[in-house]
Amino acid sequence: MRVTGLILGLIGSVWGMFVPAEGLRWLVVVLSLVGLIAACCAMAYPKNAGIIMIIAAILGWIFGKGPFGWPGAVLLIGGIFALSGQGELKS
Repeated sequence: MRVTGLILGLIGSVWGMFVPAEGLRWLVVVLSLVGLIAACCAMAYPKNAGIIMIIAAILGWIFGKGPFGWPGAVLLIGGIFALSGQGELKS
């Protein structure tokens, strides 16, 4: 699950950097970078990384409007998978 969170987080973040958003484009890029850093941390700290990816996806939807829809969804699903990967560390 952690690997799936890593891969989906990377795909959603990189894809989100290249969406054509008007207005607050710089904020969408910053949120994508935050999601990218969180995705890279998904293997070691899946709970924290998952929470950060989910927050970045939701804020990206709020400020990026329509174009960030699909990348935000991929980032959100990656965050959920990273959160569910927390149990792998305990076993």
